[in-house]
Amino acid sequence: MINGKALEVVLNTRKQVLASNSGESLAVLLRLRAPLQEADALARRAQIAVSLVIDRSGSMNGGKLDEAKRCALDLLSRLKDGDWVSVVIYDDQVEVLLETMSVRMAKTLLPLRLDEIQPRNMTNLHGGWLKGAETLAPRAGRGMVSRVILLSDGQANRGLLERESIYQQVRDLASAGVTTTTVGIGFDFNEELMTGIATAGQGNSWYGQRAEDLAESFDAELGFLTNLVWQDVRVQLDSPLLPRMGQIKVRNDYVQNTVGQYCLPAIAQGSEVWMAISLSMSEVIHLQDNGSPLRCVIFVRDQDGIEHEFTVSLPQMRVVSLVDYQMAQEDELVARRFNEVEAADIQREARLFVRDRNWSAVERLMAKLEERARENPWLAETVSYLRKLLERRDHEAMEKELMYSSDKLKNRIAELDDVMMFCADAEAVKPAFLRKKAVQGRNTDSQK
Repeated sequence: MINGKALEVVLNTRKQVLASNSGESLAVLLRLRAPLQEADALARRAQIAVSLVIDRSGSMNGGKLDEAKRCALDLLSRLKDGDWVSVVIYDDQVEVLLETMSVRMAKTLLPLRLDEIQPRNMTNLHGGWLKGAETLAPRAGRGMVSRVILLSDGQANRGLLERESIYQQVRDLASAGVTTTTVGIGFDFNEELMTGIATAGQGNSWYGQRAEDLAESFDAELGFLTNLVWQDVRVQLDSPLLPRMGQIKVRNDYVQNTVGQYCLPAIAQGSEVWMAISLSMSEVIHLQDNGSPLRCVIFVRDQDGIEHEFTVSLPQMRVVSLVDYQMAQEDELVARRFNEVEAADIQREARLFVRDRNWSAVERLMAKLEERARENPWLAETVSYLRKLLERRDHEAMEKELMYSSDKLKNRIAELDDVMMFCADAEAVKPAFLRKKAVQGRNTDSQK
């Protein structure tokens, strides 16, 4: 607890000492933790407004649109009657199937409206997303959780197509209180665009091949939204190192807003979000006699929309000989998180070679991943599945899995007791949004 508020701010380093000639960067892990709350506190959860944006283009034939419809109704059933929902469908045209209304009313209307839609035409993905966001904009902020959930199985080929322009609009809407989650269906969708939109939108990115996989994604999304306690999470890094290129680096994919603050995911009760920061160790040694080389200022909004500010600084650290530094004990969690983000970077490099069918380069990088996975059971299971895809030369599945696996390694919401152990049976009983999955495109039960 800090200042009487239920947000724990923790700043740890890989080792508690420094060495001027170690050749290493200083690994710093910032963790923002929301403890489990009492039942009466959870009953006060903020209202939720969701816009479900469904691709109805021709490629959604063959049962995909039917599964998306089923997921829409499943999502609706998980919301409270006093929440709000809109539904947008898009092909090369965009249509509001359901204007923003109470969930109570939507439960009557949506099944009838969904029956009428069939796959057709091309894919104006940006136009569908934008219309969904516009339906939520009037209710954004003031303590309400507003989320666009975008589903697509294909490549955007109509409307705005330039990625950075799309990301900028998604970032702007997220800053205004309308965040975005993406759900990819099948193997034909553009995973770079879909994960990029989710990152820019401060939301989640999911994908699946079957109805069961998509249902678990919705379970995770609604479980997350209904347990939110802190929103609009921003971290400002204050350091003399910032003006100097390469002296400080955030290892996650978090985007920065117009004033340079890093935008992190919202925080659900019983979970934590985190930031992995690398600093020049020699510069930290040089600077720390004149104050802290790093100060993190955290801004968050509570369930009533009131902003709170927390601050934590890097403490003074003892400088020791290189031998003593090498013998110093590591913080297991810090070391593991940094190992995971570094494994994610290797996965993204491997994905580029998979795309080019350069299998010898993929083999080389897989060996690097296997080395990093030796003491990380979750990563080991992930790499084992990737190895199977490599042996089959299944480039479609491998490209998707490498993208989504690396995204989860870098940006995932973690449980408070995030231990090294990994067991599929144990993961299956956790809230869906906290599960560590060895295979991102399949549900947890199928991975046991």
